[in-house]
Amino acid sequence: MVYYRLGDVIKELRDRLHMTQEELADGICSVSSVAKIEGGSQMPSGRIAEALLRRLKDAGCFFTGFAQAQELEELYSWEHLITHARKHRTNSSRFENQLYAYVRVIERMQRESNHAVLLLDLMEILVMSMPLEELYDESARRRTYSYLELYILNSIAVQFYYMESFDAAERILERLCVYLREWHLSGEVGARLYPVTCNNLTAVKLSRGELHTAKRWCEEGLGCSLNAGMLHALPSLYGNLSSICHALRETTQAQLAYSRMQMLCELLRERRNGPVLPEAELLKESCLMSFVW
Repeated sequence: MVYYRLGDVIKELRDRLHMTQEELADGICSVSSVAKIEGGSQMPSGRIAEALLRRLKDAGCFFTGFAQAQELEELYSWEHLITHARKHRTNSSRFENQLYAYVRVIERMQRESNHAVLLLDLMEILVMSMPLEELYDESARRRTYSYLELYILNSIAVQFYYMESFDAAERILERLCVYLREWHLSGEVGARLYPVTCNNLTAVKLSRGELHTAKRWCEEGLGCSLNAGMLHALPSLYGNLSSICHALRETTQAQLAYSRMQMLCELLRERRNGPVLPEAELLKESCLMSFVW
């Protein structure tokens, strides 16, 4: 999966339209704010971000076929990983073997609905580098995790969720959130994975009817995504926030969150040139994020 920084998106789309920063900013924010947003030194509020993206869209940019050089490099790297993973390489380092095994399971997740089987496969991959009992005992709080282990643990928690083993999912996700917040929140891995784990923990809390706790984790994920300028988790987070606010009878906030989810889904869908999903499917897809690369 590719991660888009909001400032990069705005600058690339503005350049494609041959629009000046003054034209984009007019009536929305200052020109210096646009420059800072594009440079990555400032994050806009949700209202300003929505207005800027809407102006770009109204000016004729439909995001189709848009790709940065970094995106193409990441796509190549992902295809390279899948190619090597399919070869079932042996004689590699433990990390490489674990990585390729994980990639193979991620590929299967697109078509496999047996979550118990996927969970067992993920646990087999995890024990290549850590004892399985550390999923459950207090010693896990005293260890450090590799980046790959963090992603595997998130995927394991999602499979527990689908199997309605909410206690196990909650325990893993809460530990991941604490660990990422303490050690990685200012880095690239934290900026990518922390909003996803917050979103998944939100889904667990929501399923258990813990609406206020769910809302707190959802807002935590939204704040991290917006501060880091990462778009990948925002549609899911806004979808869950809409559901929570609706259940709490906060109608205005629910409608606002749903509107933002729709806009972001539309933006990302058009950039990927994918099919249009009905609204019910958009909400369904917003519940969980099992894997982020």
